[in-house]
Amino acid sequence: MSVDHSPITRVGQISGLSDLQLRFACIALIVLAVVGWANVRGTVRVRSLTTRLAAAAVAGLSTGFLGAGQVFALRGTPWVLNGPYGDNNRIIGWGEEVLHNGAMDAFYPPAVPYTLGYLAKLGFFGGEPALAIKWVFIAFVALTGPAAYLFWRMCLRPLPALAVGLLPALQQTLPHKPYSPFVLVLLLPLIAKLLMWLRASPAFSARGTVLRGGFLGLLFGLLFLVYSGWHLWSLPGVLVAVLFFYPWRTGRTGRLRGLLFLGSSLLGFLLVAGVYLRVLLGATGTRDQWCSGYTLTEPAYIGTTPLTSLAWDEPGEYPGVGEFSGLHVYAVVVLIGLGIAVALGLRKAIVVAPLACFGSAWLIRFYLAGRMEADQQVQLFPRTMIQIQVTLTALTVLACVVAAQRLVPLLKRLREGQGEGTGQRQQRFTAVGVLLAMALAGGMIGSFFTNQYLPTHPDEKLAGTLAWRAHQFTKPDGHCPKYADRGTCKPFPARTFVEQPVEVKHMNCEYPWRKVRRDGSIMVKLLSRP
Repeated sequence: MSVDHSPITRVGQISGLSDLQLRFACIALIVLAVVGWANVRGTVRVRSLTTRLAAAAVAGLSTGFLGAGQVFALRGTPWVLNGPYGDNNRIIGWGEEVLHNGAMDAFYPPAVPYTLGYLAKLGFFGGEPALAIKWVFIAFVALTGPAAYLFWRMCLRPLPALAVGLLPALQQTLPHKPYSPFVLVLLLPLIAKLLMWLRASPAFSARGTVLRGGFLGLLFGLLFLVYSGWHLWSLPGVLVAVLFFYPWRTGRTGRLRGLLFLGSSLLGFLLVAGVYLRVLLGATGTRDQWCSGYTLTEPAYIGTTPLTSLAWDEPGEYPGVGEFSGLHVYAVVVLIGLGIAVALGLRKAIVVAPLACFGSAWLIRFYLAGRMEADQQVQLFPRTMIQIQVTLTALTVLACVVAAQRLVPLLKRLREGQGEGTGQRQQRFTAVGVLLAMALAGGMIGSFFTNQYLPTHPDEKLAGTLAWRAHQFTKPDGHCPKYADRGTCKPFPARTFVEQPVEVKHMNCEYPWRKVRRDGSIMVKLLSRP
């Protein structure tokens, strides 16, 4: 909030990014200094507590940088990224439905529209859902890191939980639709915990089994209300994993405990999300026919996600393709990580959970894409790309975690050979090293994604167009935002909270692309194949 540079000029953007980075670095250095002091001077209990708090702090700082970047990019305007365009148009409309009618008539996940509607109803943001959406989205961005760390702490120790939770969360940053990756990065550790408790259920009391299952079911249900796509695409793989972890060999009592655990989980889920699930199942005939650059890209591609509208508009044209037999270097790294994770940790729930979600999304992707021509519908299959990338990244980090666990006995023997004092000194600074690396990764990645979304004119065809549009609409007081283009702007469109259905007869991906030659003439290319 204290960064007062212009988010429009390139010089102002660089100054703003630098100020954010300096604030980030100063806070991170304080955190690292405290951890270093605790590991040298503190007791075992103090060292443990400090490491846990420091890992949580780095998680918060990293996606907090992304939230701060959005505050800077939207400085001077009350409107959200992309203004009233795209999905924002419908979400704001549903929020107004909730505000005026107390409910929404749609099969879209209800959590965000209801949040907007009730914030407006309580008098926040001038009673306007269109003003609330900016800060709700920024909150989702900023809280993704801490929430991912918190959920993975149910399964892992602090430092591994930080790495496995934060890196996939930073990789899939979508400030214009942040609740989607927010749910995905939390779903993986939740599934892992489900598998862990399922395997251990024979050792629980009946009451403990019900409480644990109901607790996880409630969390699954809450995430389902925020965004449901990841649950649906993960379900086949999770069902296979449940059969794999079910306590088949523990006798009749153990098998009954497993059924009780799964039943209480299902009941907890239905208590929270049962009504919406019924609405969603009733909308299975809805046709998705939106065709984008994602839709026409080679379906096995898992490389970098384009952040320019140019890449989205030109099917198949992605940067960095071809480093290794058509595979992006990212694909090579995560495939190696996948192999190591499976080789060393196939019996571990923390590995099987993302593996199940990956396999499920991978097969569903090809099934839906394979029926695209015959059915003339997309059914959101390009979204599986996000799930595939997040799960593979998580598996790569987990491969490092599992490999490190295998090396611990060897390292202990080496320390014993060096002498107790030397081994203790080396061990003391392990947390400092991991936290330093993760903090630098958070700052660098945060700066990269913030830079991509800083305002740029639409002619440049960059993701910054979304922020530029937010500066082009009149504020509620009737004045233009401070950084409106040439000081002029247009009224923010008034929403009517009755959704008007749009009929699309067929999916049309074969449309002309207009390109301007250097001589100024127009070249029209009809794209007839991906």
